[in-house]
Amino acid sequence: MQYEIVGDVSNLKIYRWIDHSKQVQEGDIFVSLTNNRSFVEEAIQKGAIAILTECFIHDCIVPQIIIPSEMEHFMRRVSIVSYKLFGKQIKTIGITGTNGKTTVASFVGQLLMQQKKSVCVIGTLGVYVNGEKLDSYLRNNTTLPFYDFIQVVKYCYEHNVEYIVLEASSQGLLDQRLGNYPIDVGVFLNIGKDHIEFHGGMVPYKKSKELLTYLSKKLVINEDDEWCKSIGEKSFLPVTRFGENERSDVVYQIMDNTTETVRYKYFMKEKELQVVMNNNGYYNGMNLAAAIAVMQALDIKIDELRKVNLPKGRLERIHNDKGIEVIIDYAHTPDALEASLSAVSAYALQNIFVVFGCGGNRDKQKRKWMGEVATKYATTAIITNDNPRNENPIDIIEDILKGADSDKVIIETDRKQAIITALNNAKKGDIVLIAGKGHEQEQIINDLVVPFSDHEVVRNYFDELGGVITKNDPVA
Repeated sequence: MQYEIVGDVSNLKIYRWIDHSKQVQEGDIFVSLTNNRSFVEEAIQKGAIAILTECFIHDCIVPQIIIPSEMEHFMRRVSIVSYKLFGKQIKTIGITGTNGKTTVASFVGQLLMQQKKSVCVIGTLGVYVNGEKLDSYLRNNTTLPFYDFIQVVKYCYEHNVEYIVLEASSQGLLDQRLGNYPIDVGVFLNIGKDHIEFHGGMVPYKKSKELLTYLSKKLVINEDDEWCKSIGEKSFLPVTRFGENERSDVVYQIMDNTTETVRYKYFMKEKELQVVMNNNGYYNGMNLAAAIAVMQALDIKIDELRKVNLPKGRLERIHNDKGIEVIIDYAHTPDALEASLSAVSAYALQNIFVVFGCGGNRDKQKRKWMGEVATKYATTAIITNDNPRNENPIDIIEDILKGADSDKVIIETDRKQAIITALNNAKKGDIVLIAGKGHEQEQIINDLVVPFSDHEVVRNYFDELGGVITKNDPVA
């Protein structure tokens, strides 16, 4: 690797490599990926002792390490060094798939903690160590940026964490956010319609997710998904398979279910395990099967299955005294929305209302499919905003309507009002599914990030019905 040093680095002691100027602490080396002068100056003010850069920075008061056009090579070397220093002590599980990454990561974390293991879960909801959120300046990505990830690995090493479970998104893998960091178990859940425009089609989308195989030592494969199955068949790595197919290493069945609960049975290596969960649909039985398969791949024996809980914003029921079943779910792809709606329609006795929208500036192809799925299952679909960004919300809704049954549709661009409309129209025994945002606490409108929570809108609505005055009224 070619490099040039400007300045005196003879006494330089490296504490951390950081590529986010706001995270820099005294003694860090700032990795300047954009060569933005203001970021460099902020990093120096915060205590950066040197700058790693691709090109020379004029009038820089700290030493510079210049590696022209070799940032990716450097990142790969850092990942291997970090693994040798810290990661060899920690087993790492990477999970990819269009839907279910967050839920499976949470389930794996819970199963490991049930076995008295110390575990860090990294993903859409943040970074959690043994169930407690890690407060830090880490960025909010499904797959953490590389230097953030390395910080977490070091933290886990210093705090005797035994396992890291992470979500590996297609974009994160394509951007090499894991560098060359070895993954002990790579998990492939499914492939569906999402991020297709970003990747330029289904083929490159699939190939970006398949990058996880090159980092992994073992694979866990969904035998019921043809794409996942093909990955297992092509690979020379050890493979643990899960699914309803009897040839799988972990086979799962629904034994019985009621409106409230469902009982699953899992078969694995001449052992049967049973668990009762809330009735949250077919896919969560599959997600738990994936988590059990991970435990099997890690050679961790499970003698008893205790109940696991869904993460926040995943088919989350909001209690109320009106007798309406209100569910908040992150479903923002056609497959995920269909999974959620098919789950509730299986036991719905009356009307189903669904509130949803589609994000702006991305994934236009999926909009009509979202409209089609929504009006296939729901009695009434209320189409609204979901992070319109710089697109006209009406244009997004028009795209959704191309696939929707117009007789079942109500249009309300104000998301808060759309939720209230659904709750006002719902009667005792009806179901209201609020889809697309789940745990999120904001709306992105134009270039503004506006505080917004589906949970707060619902709770404030029922508080006001009960005569409770609320102060925090989310804006749309």
